Amino acid sequence: MSGIDQVSDDFVNELKILACFDPANMSLGIKLRSDMSEALCLAAQRLHSQGMISAVDGGYLTPFGMTMLEHLQHLLVALKPN
Repeated sequence: MSGIDQVSDDFVNELKILACFDPANMSLGIKLRSDMSEALCLAAQRLHSQGMISAVDGGYLTPFGMTMLEHLQHLLVALKPN
């Protein structure tokens, strides 16, 4: 898989979950609300199984997750509209 095929809805949802974490305070975790969409809940589960977050419903970033959030922040800044 390459190019645009890599940017699936699942992938975007995983990015949305990562973007919920505060890069200025890595000691803060998140907790998914009970009314969160199933797609976002599944995204969090995938991030947990990939070792990026500590719990299936959020929790804290792992060291690997912190690195991924840093990369995501660089992308968000670079692609931010003027």
